[in-house]
Amino acid sequence: MPTPTFEVVNKNHENQSVKAICFSHGKLKDQEKSNLSIRCYKQANTSVSKASDVEKCIVKAEINSMTYIGKNYGDTDRFSTKTCDYHIAIFNKKSNKVKVIPAHLIQLEPWLEDKSSKDEVDTATHSYKQKKDALTREFGSGRSQRAVNKRLKNTMDEEMIAATTKSIVTVSTETTGTTEPVESVKTEISTIPPYDIDAKTPDEVYKIQTIIPPELVPSLTKESENFFNCKQSDVNTWRTEKKYYTTVLNHLDRLSLREDVRTSQCQCLLYLQYLMETFMMKAHQLRTKTPLPKEWPGPVKDQILKVFTLEIKEPNKKPKRCVPSRMKDLLLSYIIVLSLRLSQFTLPLGSLTTDLQLAQKRLSIHATTLGCTLKRSKGQKGGDALIAVLNVPLKFPEIKGKSEKKRIF
Repeated sequence: MPTPTFEVVNKNHENQSVKAICFSHGKLKDQEKSNLSIRCYKQANTSVSKASDVEKCIVKAEINSMTYIGKNYGDTDRFSTKTCDYHIAIFNKKSNKVKVIPAHLIQLEPWLEDKSSKDEVDTATHSYKQKKDALTREFGSGRSQRAVNKRLKNTMDEEMIAATTKSIVTVSTETTGTTEPVESVKTEISTIPPYDIDAKTPDEVYKIQTIIPPELVPSLTKESENFFNCKQSDVNTWRTEKKYYTTVLNHLDRLSLREDVRTSQCQCLLYLQYLMETFMMKAHQLRTKTPLPKEWPGPVKDQILKVFTLEIKEPNKKPKRCVPSRMKDLLLSYIIVLSLRLSQFTLPLGSLTTDLQLAQKRLSIHATTLGCTLKRSKGQKGGDALIAVLNVPLKFPEIKGKSEKKRIF
């Protein structure tokens, strides 16, 4: 077969250029091509400011009751001609010639129309400013488009924050059972475990059944036997090997001699160790199929993942697990409350600050949101030690001024 002859069409001949489309998620099957309907909409002003500028157009394709939209300009343009040129070659078998024509590639993406969206309101009801913003987003300069998008994004963020805050306050009111008006409930309550505002003693404020569900107790009993039967030499060995956190080891030195109380203390210490290990896990560790250690009891792992992590499922993708900020704060609240109970509600924050690698200021602020008061005392090394004390009647700090706007969750 003789070598084909190439005929290159001049790029400046706009009438000789073609527009080629591709779908973002795959290719069309041969049997689907007959059902494909394509329309191309061009800008009314056909003149361009520069020779390198491309005539703006929007391509709409419909197939199998699905609509796809593509543009050759703006953020959705995946094949910009500013850095490279695209051509399509057409081979004529009879004449043995290859015609190379300039092409503009346009990627089509699925367009899902939300009938309930506010954007579907008739344009006659739109204000002058809304119409102007719509025109700027479509045909304005890059700088103008960024300015409009930033302003609209700020507006949407404010609406989202207001809606989210309202939902959090509603959930918090239902969880705590308070009868106060919604406006008086602070959003920090969403990161606080269930509590009794009318408790007569500190032990009744955060009940142990709400921190460690009764169904977890049997699985913790067997695993906590090492703590129950430990000796001082064992504690020293664990401290050297750093097998357990300092906060946990410090409590092992002063376990009760009563068997029932000692058993309960060991269960709490083991659960505290699990919570602290979860708190210190990195994001990439949570993405694994089984993020928590295999040796942990099954019910405990299920409870921790359910309460303190969030599983995100996307179509055609593996589920991902993460710990959002609000759940991270809730996990920290459980750790502090459990430590308070083990310390007879007078908790030195020094060991927790070291174990959790947190700034003392953050830990102290979090303790006050749980209803604690802070006291300072002389530490063993001469410095001041910060102590969190839980008293009754329970009082939460009031948020005033800028701090109310800054801390929403």
